[in-house]
Formats: sequence, C-alpha cells, structure tokens
Amino acid sequence: MDTRPRSDSAARERHRSLDFVGLRAHATAVGLIQLCEELLNAGVLSTDGLDRIKEAICSELAVGKRARVADQRDFDAMLRRRVDAIFPAAPGQPARNAIGTAEEFEETMGDYHGA
Repeated sequence: MDTRPRSDSAARERHRSLDFVGLRAHATAVGLIQLCEELLNAGVLSTDGLDRIKEAICSELAVGKRARVADQRDFDAMLRRRVDAIFPAAPGQPARNAIGTAEEFEETMGDYHGA
C-alpha cells in the first residue's frame, strides 16, 4: 500500500472539489476522506457503511440549500455525485467520475448563491 502523501496538485484539486461540494472545514473533510479510505482498504469499513456516511453528509449539505434551489431532484442528484466523487471507491471497484465543472455546478444551483 502506498503511504506517501498526495502530491500538491492532488491536494489542490481536492481542495477545489470540497469548495464545489460545499464542505468548508477542509482539513477535517480531508481527514474524514482519508480515514474512510484507510478503513475501506483495511476491510474495517464496508461499502454500505461508507454509503451511510456519504448519505449523512449529503443530507446535512442539502438541509439549508434544498429549499432555495429550483429543481430539488437535480440538486440532490448532483450533490450525491459530487460527494461520491471525492470519497474513495471500495478496493477493487473502478475509480469514480470527476465531479464536473464549476459551470455545471452553478447551472444546477440556479439562482441560489448563499451559504
């Protein structure tokens, strides 16, 4: 298993991804993502457990924003895709898709521009 730190470019990309998703406590979020990756690789965390963690995060992020977004289903689906993209895939599973562009995120958000 590779225990080397992520490259600067990977760290910058993750930071940008966390901004897109709406996670503001970057250091904590990165720590949680790394913890999930380590637990998945060690066989301690199941994919079902990881899905429950991601669902809790999606639910929290959607609480304040969902009421202000025109198309709630599109917003919820976009939010879930973006959270899926920043968390690790289970060992042996294909890598997740990229989270998309800032323009796609803004289009989904519509008129909403608040926190």
